[in-house]
Amino acid sequence: MLETIFPDSVLDASGFYFCVLDLKGTILSINASFARIIGDTSRHSLVGSNAQALANASPETASLFTAILTDTTEENVKRTIIHPVHRNSEKTLYIHFEIIFASSAQYGKCICVSGCDISEHINSRQKAEQIEREKNQFLIRMGHELKTPLNTVLGYAQLLHGLDNLSPVAKEYVATIIENENTLLHLLNNIFELTKYESGQTTPVLSRTNTRKLFQENLSAWKELYANKMLSLELEFKGDIPESIETDTDKVNHILSNILANSFKFTRKGGATVTVSYNSLLTVDIEDTGIGMDTTDQNDIFNSIPYSTMPVEQLSGTGLGLAVARIFSRMLGGDAVLVRSSPDNGSHFRITLKATPILAEKTNKITVSDYASITGISKPCKVLLVDDVDINLAMLEIFLAPAGFSVCIASDGNEAVEKYKSFQPDIVFMDLIMPEKDGFEATREIKEIAPSIPVIALTASIADKVKEQALEAGVSGFMSKPFVPERFFEIIADHTGIEYLYT
Repeated sequence: MLETIFPDSVLDASGFYFCVLDLKGTILSINASFARIIGDTSRHSLVGSNAQALANASPETASLFTAILTDTTEENVKRTIIHPVHRNSEKTLYIHFEIIFASSAQYGKCICVSGCDISEHINSRQKAEQIEREKNQFLIRMGHELKTPLNTVLGYAQLLHGLDNLSPVAKEYVATIIENENTLLHLLNNIFELTKYESGQTTPVLSRTNTRKLFQENLSAWKELYANKMLSLELEFKGDIPESIETDTDKVNHILSNILANSFKFTRKGGATVTVSYNSLLTVDIEDTGIGMDTTDQNDIFNSIPYSTMPVEQLSGTGLGLAVARIFSRMLGGDAVLVRSSPDNGSHFRITLKATPILAEKTNKITVSDYASITGISKPCKVLLVDDVDINLAMLEIFLAPAGFSVCIASDGNEAVEKYKSFQPDIVFMDLIMPEKDGFEATREIKEIAPSIPVIALTASIADKVKEQALEAGVSGFMSKPFVPERFFEIIADHTGIEYLYT
């Protein structure tokens, strides 16, 4: 067919790939370029051959002809496919084929295939994607490295703030350090969470949690910051709330923290109220008495790079927080929207989330409001701390020792397993990313010895897939860095059943 239009020299000299088959897969016409990609055979010897017979000699040829001969009953239909071709040890070729059903006086109904080499385009795109992946991986690694010293500074600032003999001026200085450390960590979290999302490393990691406790713990971390600014922060539960739900608690905390951070930033007097309700979806309304915004600014507030007409002196931060809040809300089956806002009349944000109610036995959860007031524990309790950063171990030990806990430390996975065997702790706190034997393998080995031992993973905003691997290894829960002392004590109580004595 093609020979009747073009002479052999034109067909063979062309950089394009041509082939014509009948509906049964018999080759009616083919040029040299196409012949080379299915076996370096003379194109003349291929005319009259059946594609199925050729496919039996090569899986790659079989794959190509299967794609070409799909839907051969359809007429006058144009399809396109991109197919990789490997010729001996040469680099992979990516060929873009157009497949057209046609009719001719000589052959009747037939399939015309023409292709062009798009390898350069594909390779360039793959290279760009690889560079982007490497950049994102670098940012994520840097996030972990940056947060390690920042977590340490914040931890020791919290320890200083809890000292009884600190002067009022010194307490004020330390409070300023804590506030600014929290702001910096919040900013870093948003940057790295957005980076993980853009690199495809963010997926929901579902777990069971107590609904009221989830929100109470989140707001307790913000109440002191609001109070220091002479602002109120109230939490209300409206209607029937499921006692327990299944959701991604880290993402819910991140969503809520980003909205509260926005309200904190733009509220000068009054405060904010968080109302939680449930009606097929978990709904969280956050209303503040802040400066509000006009209609022009409302269109861009959920963009990752917002544009605003607000005066420069009223702007601060990157604007990433609300963008991340919307991304995570939609990832969890809901949305983040601005219900209303107007200048000098505050703003009302609404978060909706899919959260499966869980029927669970009622338990008395211990809440710790001030770890520094703990003077003892109701029964002996041994804690194994595992981290490759010595200063983290020292800080955690300082938190626990005054309350009466017996503490043992390990700096890597191998030491953790050996210390577990000799120390026989009641609970283990395990860093996941360590040299030699990591926390995943150490957890698996400890769980083989004692399947019921609670192992709590220490995390610093790591990728969701790592958290999934940790759950598969057998961890019982997560404790995020920076460490919140009160949360640290609550986790121990939840998993060991101890109670605390207070001054």
